[in-house]
Amino acid sequence: MNYDSTPIPAHYNAGRSLSPEMIARWMELVASHSSAVVRTILDIGCGTGRFAGPLAAHFSAAVVGVDPSAKMLARARRDPSVHFVQGEGEHIPLRDRGVDLVFTSMAYHHFTEPRVVATECRRVLQPGGSVFVRTGVRERMASYPYAPFFPDAVSVGERRLPSASEICAVFGSAGFRRAIVGEIVQQTAASWPDYATRIATGADSVLASLNQEQFHTGLRRLRDYAIEHASTPVTETIDYFAFG
Repeated sequence: MNYDSTPIPAHYNAGRSLSPEMIARWMELVASHSSAVVRTILDIGCGTGRFAGPLAAHFSAAVVGVDPSAKMLARARRDPSVHFVQGEGEHIPLRDRGVDLVFTSMAYHHFTEPRVVATECRRVLQPGGSVFVRTGVRERMASYPYAPFFPDAVSVGERRLPSASEICAVFGSAGFRRAIVGEIVQQTAASWPDYATRIATGADSVLASLNQEQFHTGLRRLRDYAIEHASTPVTETIDYFAFG
């Protein structure tokens, strides 16, 4: 998806933000699967930089955020420890062996050539460096919180998202021998009304693929459900992969 031709960049921060507590939990997890010394980090598909700044702060490292969307980068939070560059994972604009950690969040399904991206990750990593992939997977699509309200989105996501085995095979083909696969149940919204507000922004790329009737019908269903479950937090399971 070409984000620059969609309204997503204007609404991404409002629709896809995470609480400081959830960000901290992800940072701790990334650190637990990284090499002992991390001075430079590459964030592929960094978007508006929702993880770039926290990565820089948690590791006291320099971060290079790479994203193909000029509009997403224009809305990125500026941080002296983060340098944003327009580019693609298939052609990472960095020298060989220049980073200690490669991080990517919810970008894998946008890669046009995942095996090339994995090879590029291998090229830019220092010996002993690692890759951390935070992503949705095909097997999980039907269990996402919005799935019951947007049934047409399930088939879209299942076509678009990779399977867990595909991700492991792709990085294995690039020479990564150590693979750790796991999941986190994260709180996505404090309540269902809050979740409905976030979904209404249209910041999810799978939902953005629906036509207007499908989207607004699903949003009405979600809002009706939210009224009856106003005080219930919304959680979802997110998968992650660590390669070394």
